[in-house]
Amino acid sequence: MHCLVEFIFPRRLHRLAYFLRGLAMDIVAGFVYANSTTFEPRYWWSSVIVLVTYGLFFIILPRIRDAGMNGWWLVVALIPVADIVLGIILLFRAPALLTHLSPNEQR
Repeated sequence: MHCLVEFIFPRRLHRLAYFLRGLAMDIVAGFVYANSTTFEPRYWWSSVIVLVTYGLFFIILPRIRDAGMNGWWLVVALIPVADIVLGIILLFRAPALLTHLSPNEQR
């Protein structure tokens, strides 16, 4: 069960996992947007909020942690043009090497 939770809500994401999750998120967001007229607005907006929240905290933030950057860089993801630059930086930046595990991470 821990593996499933870690898969859905990761603490760190490497470059390929970040790219694949971002691609899957874009496909789901495109589907939600394409069907926006068929959804009831209450459900449509709640699904948009869930998608944005998941994207910020469980795709972008774990990649920021993996790259060894400060967590405050997540704020840049909310700025319209700067988020594209941040996404490209996160895609190509090498992961930070960990010499020891933090207390929150388990083997």
